[in-house]
Amino acid sequence: MDKRRMTALLAGVMLLLPSPLLAQAAQQSAPTATSDPVVVTARPIPREAEIKDQILGVTGRPQSDMPLMRFREPVCIGTAGLPVAASEEILRRMMATVQSLGMPMAPDGCRPNILILFADNPQEQLLGLRTRSPQIFGDLTRPAVSRIVKAPGPVYAWNAAVRVSRDGDLVIQQEGPSTNWPEMKVGAASRLLSPVRQDIAASVVVIERKALLNKTLVQIADYAVMRSMAATKPVADAAMPTILTLFDKDATAPTEFTEFDRGVLGGLYQSPRHAGATQQIANMARGVREASTTP
Repeated sequence: MDKRRMTALLAGVMLLLPSPLLAQAAQQSAPTATSDPVVVTARPIPREAEIKDQILGVTGRPQSDMPLMRFREPVCIGTAGLPVAASEEILRRMMATVQSLGMPMAPDGCRPNILILFADNPQEQLLGLRTRSPQIFGDLTRPAVSRIVKAPGPVYAWNAAVRVSRDGDLVIQQEGPSTNWPEMKVGAASRLLSPVRQDIAASVVVIERKALLNKTLVQIADYAVMRSMAATKPVADAAMPTILTLFDKDATAPTEFTEFDRGVLGGLYQSPRHAGATQQIANMARGVREASTTP
């Protein structure tokens, strides 16, 4: 996705905004405690198979070793649709988490590459924008867009990514996600290093406002981080607690990020720059195990 397409995507998203956009106004503020102290108790360490299976579930069970999506550029978060005080609290929490992953934040005045939006009828609006302003979905294929807008909700999320060479050069001919590796010239060939990577250019998370009932701002912020910093999705019957179950009516959602969540994002962002999906997932599993055994 080049800069012109990125601008078009952001312009399309603006049509969804129910109120003025708040972008990183609370960048340097420390997170504020919003809940009672948590009493930590020992819990059984999950089995290796359970960890891997849940990681594969939330990452969409990759069919190749194409690297999983992640941000490379500094992150800029914008949010709209909630009162200013609530939006600032969400921004504080999200930015603290992003920085804990080792990712830098963009300076004040930046153009958001993560948008967290709250709307009353998001599906209806997205269905209309699919026809009137398809640029809102970036380079996603039509089938992918249909899956997003026809999902039951109350959350609609997507990541717009660009494929580049391991050195950051753009791949001229983009291919669909289910096709083979694109052809390109690289400085050196190796079976251990991926010749291509997928950099997230922008992430959008749209949440129906009525679904926020009985949810804390900490939960909402942590959920938004999990959906925007990686191409993740909720899974049914999760073996380990995850904030991705926040909007699952049949699950009891955790109060914040869990060991599984931190292990998944930590493993992804601590993976070597040119790691493929297999190595990234192995690093995620190791991160989950380490988080689960840390006192």
